[in-house]
Amino acid sequence: MKKFYAFLAAALMSVSVFAAKDVVPSDAVLAEYYEPGQVCVCIYVPNDLKCYDIVFVGTYNDWNASASACQKFEPVENFDGWYVVAVDDDGMYEDAATGELKPYESLQGKPVQLDANGDFSWDYQIGAATYVRGGAQIVEGGVAGEIDIKQYGTDAPNVYTVEGWKKDPCSAVYNSYTVAVINDGCGGFAVPFIVGSFNNWKFQQMQVDVEKTTELGAGYYKLDFRAASGAEYQIVSGLMDETGAIVEQPAWADIAYIQENIDGVWSRINGGANFALGEEALIVYDLREENLRWTRCDDSPIETVEVSVKLPAENFPEEGVEIIGTFDDWAGTAMAIDGDVYKATVEAKASQFFKFRSAGKWPGEQGGTEIEVYRADDEWTSIQDNEFVFGQLWEGEEGARTLYLDLSNSETYRWQAREQGIENVVLTEKAQKVVVDGVLYIIRDNKMFNVQGTQVR
Repeated sequence: MKKFYAFLAAALMSVSVFAAKDVVPSDAVLAEYYEPGQVCVCIYVPNDLKCYDIVFVGTYNDWNASASACQKFEPVENFDGWYVVAVDDDGMYEDAATGELKPYESLQGKPVQLDANGDFSWDYQIGAATYVRGGAQIVEGGVAGEIDIKQYGTDAPNVYTVEGWKKDPCSAVYNSYTVAVINDGCGGFAVPFIVGSFNNWKFQQMQVDVEKTTELGAGYYKLDFRAASGAEYQIVSGLMDETGAIVEQPAWADIAYIQENIDGVWSRINGGANFALGEEALIVYDLREENLRWTRCDDSPIETVEVSVKLPAENFPEEGVEIIGTFDDWAGTAMAIDGDVYKATVEAKASQFFKFRSAGKWPGEQGGTEIEVYRADDEWTSIQDNEFVFGQLWEGEEGARTLYLDLSNSETYRWQAREQGIENVVLTEKAQKVVVDGVLYIIRDNKMFNVQGTQVR
């Protein structure tokens, strides 16, 4: 009998040891969970950070943001808190130099915990991790606070511990929301869409409420959904014809946002930041109010503007400078040089944004730079994400506007060219470059990547 109790005590002690983070499953244990040529990923998730299923998303499933399209992490037997997944990485990319389709040299991907509804959400991707062993390279970047797990080898299991999620699904409070837009503008042809973390940043058309539209005499569009409190979203606009058919879907490169008039100046509501869902169940944006409008409903006149900008002579781009922004659909207008002053004549509205870049190239393209401008306030701060607003700066009579910016004064402005490489950007036959708020992104298979190759949406 004593031997039996001794055996039981030893067994219990063994189990308690297995339930610790420090006891990592060995290669021999994990070998039971994958086959040669597969990539094996093993993670430790503390109990307080694991409340729903965890899935793996990456190049192996073409970054498909759907729970059903992702492999699920399974518990490692006898190792409490440890989870494992094994995948075949058949992802292909197009070689930028040759155009040839090639397999990825290593798997790219990340763990994502499903939400309370069992749905995939980028909100709950991994937020912090500790490297343990294997071929995993943990790279900081992308969304603030996000840790992106970039590379996995097939030679050995890749093992790490989860320290936190971008947002913690276990503590998220899910509510039912209705977001509505009352829209009377653009001949009735602007139709609102909502895009946010709760729908994986896919444009979702709001539906017209016929009864309230009749009652108000203006289009009443709404969307009912369930989401976590704090989820981020934006209200954007598509375009329909007189029959109600959608003729222009919203696109990241040229989204029509809601604008707000503050002290006579129209600017994107919330300063360009995303809204966050709170406790309010019904959220209404009434575009009949004088201080709210769609950018696509902007009927202010287009005026000729003579723009001059003086840059520090010692470090302006040799290839020249362009003015670029919403006024020219981010196409870029070359500026003529006169000493250390660049000049251009453009057509613009008072509410439109502009910025500067090296001629014809964005950061991330070979030799591309963006001119970043910082102003000395209490500390050096970026000027509206380096975007200027025409109406806040121009002078002169209507039809003869002038605009002069002296960015050469180092006591007032800090000017620099930002350069970025594109070594990690993978372009496939389905990829395209887009510009959002003056920043270059890659859209590939309905997913959005920055120029470093980090998925941002």
